[in-house]
Amino acid sequence: MLSKLLPILIVQGGRRTYSLFSKVYTIPTSNHHTLTGQVLTVPNLNSPKRCFGTHIVVRQKRDRFYTDIGELRAELVYSIRDGVMTINSTNVPEELGGHGIGKLLAKSALDYALLNGHFIIIRCRFVQHYIDKYEPQYAKYIIN
Repeated sequence: MLSKLLPILIVQGGRRTYSLFSKVYTIPTSNHHTLTGQVLTVPNLNSPKRCFGTHIVVRQKRDRFYTDIGELRAELVYSIRDGVMTINSTNVPEELGGHGIGKLLAKSALDYALLNGHFIIIRCRFVQHYIDKYEPQYAKYIIN
């Protein structure tokens, strides 16, 4: 139903989009508008609806990208040394699994590395799978 993450600045219906500049990630609603100022709530796993029309703000600290959704935190842990970003792990709580939050964190980290001129070492199987399946263009920046 939704295609893979695409780096574009204009919201287009049917695609998950994000802005490299604001770090605000959105999923458009079914009527091709985005809702502003809403926070993603913990999904009701018994409901067929999947939290469309919400904004997920990915924040960055010194050694991690993270997002807080309700009381839950999803994060990607990394380190940078000598111009090389090492992506160590991605942690998404079970309650948030399957909603693309890990993909957003991976995409944020990969874009950050490239925008800052870093090569990448992947120690997280999830991020490696994400690159192999959705973003093969990042493979040329990976150091084994």
